[in-house]
Amino acid sequence: MSRLRERLSTVSFSPGLLRAVAVIVTIIGASIALIVGQLGTVDPPAPGEPAPETYTADRTITVVDDEATEALREAAAAAVEPVYTTDSEVPVQVQQAIEAFFGAVTLEAYHEQVAPVEEPPEETTTTTTTPTQTTLFADEGGEATITVPSLLGSTEAQARNALTQLQLNLFIGDPVEVTSENQEDRVVTQDPAPEVLVSPGSIVTVSLGFIPTPATTTTTTTTLPIPTLEEQEQALEENYGFLSEETRRTFISIAQFDLDNVAAGSDAEPLLSVLLDDTIRVVQTQYAGDGIRTEELAGVLSALANGSVILSSRDWPDRDATADAVAELVIFNLKENVRADPAATEAKRREARALVTNETVEFVDGQDIVKQGDIVTDIQAEAIAQLLGSEPQTPRRLAAGVVVASIVGLLVLFLRRNRPKLWEQPKLLFLFGIVIILAALSARLVGSLIPEADSAFGYIMPAAAFGYLGGILFDTRAAVLMSIPVAAFAGITTGDIGVVVFAAASVLAPLPFVSRAASMRDLRVAILYTALITGPFGAAIAWFFSEGNVAGEAALFGFGGGLLGGLIGLGVLPYVDNAFGLTTTLTLLDLTDRNHPALRLLEERAPGTFNHSMLVGTLAGRAARAIGADPLLAEAAAYYHDLGKTENPHLFIENQFGAANPHNWMAPEESAAVIRNHVIDGIRLAREFRIPPDVAIGIRQHHGTSLMRFFYHKALEDRPSEDVNTDDFRHVGQKPQSREMAIVMLCDAIEAAARSLAYLDNPTADGLRKVVEQVVDEKFEDGQLDESDLTFGDLTRVKQALVDALISHYHHRIVYPNFPGSAAGAEDEPVL
Repeated sequence: MSRLRERLSTVSFSPGLLRAVAVIVTIIGASIALIVGQLGTVDPPAPGEPAPETYTADRTITVVDDEATEALREAAAAAVEPVYTTDSEVPVQVQQAIEAFFGAVTLEAYHEQVAPVEEPPEETTTTTTTPTQTTLFADEGGEATITVPSLLGSTEAQARNALTQLQLNLFIGDPVEVTSENQEDRVVTQDPAPEVLVSPGSIVTVSLGFIPTPATTTTTTTTLPIPTLEEQEQALEENYGFLSEETRRTFISIAQFDLDNVAAGSDAEPLLSVLLDDTIRVVQTQYAGDGIRTEELAGVLSALANGSVILSSRDWPDRDATADAVAELVIFNLKENVRADPAATEAKRREARALVTNETVEFVDGQDIVKQGDIVTDIQAEAIAQLLGSEPQTPRRLAAGVVVASIVGLLVLFLRRNRPKLWEQPKLLFLFGIVIILAALSARLVGSLIPEADSAFGYIMPAAAFGYLGGILFDTRAAVLMSIPVAAFAGITTGDIGVVVFAAASVLAPLPFVSRAASMRDLRVAILYTALITGPFGAAIAWFFSEGNVAGEAALFGFGGGLLGGLIGLGVLPYVDNAFGLTTTLTLLDLTDRNHPALRLLEERAPGTFNHSMLVGTLAGRAARAIGADPLLAEAAAYYHDLGKTENPHLFIENQFGAANPHNWMAPEESAAVIRNHVIDGIRLAREFRIPPDVAIGIRQHHGTSLMRFFYHKALEDRPSEDVNTDDFRHVGQKPQSREMAIVMLCDAIEAAARSLAYLDNPTADGLRKVVEQVVDEKFEDGQLDESDLTFGDLTRVKQALVDALISHYHHRIVYPNFPGSAAGAEDEPVL
């Protein structure tokens, strides 16, 4: 069977196709077990014609009202809220526009020439031009869209002017010796070459020609004329005239303030750079969260205008005027980035229409559908067609097939909407269908064996088996759902309403006992309790629905049906979960048996790790019970979480009793790599020992992506923090995705921490509580619990359960005299 499962697992099919096949197989299989039928036809009156006679329903007839259905669908579509889409480019464009404005305001290009410099010693040198760089525009690092012009033969001023117009920066490189006077102080080389595409803000490096002259003691300095305030205002007004004069002057004054500071010898960060960061932060804040919708833009701009801008804690020349200037700049550049999406909205409306079920009109038994002579409507014509059978007549057996299809369709709809985890796994859907087919076969078998004179025999139906199968293979809600087909099939095969009610109740009877079963004893007790319920219930149902005095027989058969259902259900479970690779209660009980080969391997090769895993399993089971999680799953995952340590047990401290620790001579990164590998080795061994994925995932998730703090801090002791990469000291696992795996992670860390505490000192209740709090807080703050389903309430109960468990584990003992390690004259006080 396992070989067949492995071979099938290599074949790839579409999940949708597999689900469709599972539904079809279920309908056909259950129908074959129940029915065979034929079809016939009769012609009814057409819509719009007078009724030739009065038609009266002989049963409840349901007809779809297309008009009413369409009206409901239109109403559902109208109730759909508009769908919005986010344009991620808008914030980038706004930020670029603001950075371009600051690039136009800044005087940073002149900082170097106004900064105080020391006079060089007088020497006889060759006059050269010191390479200078003027950075007017920030390199945006975007798409290359600007063509570099040819600067050859240009003067420095001409080259700078040409590049400034293209928002490119000029860098004067080392001069190049020339012989022609026409090339002196002219551009003779440039990089990038002409016609090359570059991005805005890029640097173009040029070299000017010079003719060597006799050595003199002169120095030539290339300076830029610093624009006056009037020139700066005029330049800003030409390009940013939409801003108020006060705002433009505020930014110019800050740029001038920075220039004056540089001239005075200050090395503080320019205020304009700080203001740019503040402005970008304001923009990013506005776009944070859900962005800015079109209808929200006016409110955002109003808030900015009303003084919501807060500047950094710097000594601003005029803080209020500067904040107002930033607000105005942002207001003129801010745009909405979340807009209504008509296409997506229409798609949602189509979905809403599709979800509306058909509106129907019912004609009950004995109700006139239409009177003779009345004009027949579409609905009446459809009802008459069903009455007379103008469409294929459905005899009793074919009607059973329709019931099967309807029930399966109802179950499919329920599973798709309410049990997505089951619906999304075709394997489980196939298994669910097989159980339904088995229910049909069981009902057919019992129906064929019931003597005509003994209606009580129907209560022997082992319907409880499907409660066991549903509750253990799937979940309680799926098992409750299973009562629908079981009851329907019982009605089809027996025609006894009492058996129908009994079958439904029998499916539900074992659920309270198997849903939280944690041992084989619990399952055996569940069989007895179920039989004790089905016996009296069968008697009560028979007394209420059956003729004659059959309550005693019904009680006996009901008790037998409960026992038989439990034996059948639990008998087939091991084969079913093995064939489909499921993790059931029986599977977990087998995995928690300490004679399991993987656990024996762990005990033989890594006894310290084995004892650690056993205690982690005990803690995990207790914590899981405290919050209503699956204690068996948590315990099993805890038992195998460190299975990979069997590959190199001597490298883990719990297995080094009396031996030197190899990590004392290993580099921190090497130690971290060794520790990290036990997860990889554990996953490989889990596959070898066929540990189910639901349990083996604990190996991957018990460390999550936590930081190995011991080796990380050891690395920090040897070298500066900037030379230590935290990624080298993180586990390569996965954050816990369920409550049970999160509990295993916490219990693993807490048990190790508590053992360290017990090794260093006598642990107390307060000390253990602090350990639990510290570990849980550390995992929480590191984000390791973000993807699990644990709530704050769950964490509170888990912490209390773990504290209680640790206190009971590190219980007080009497110090026996003359034992190794007991100090002479020690006080007779118990220690943990």
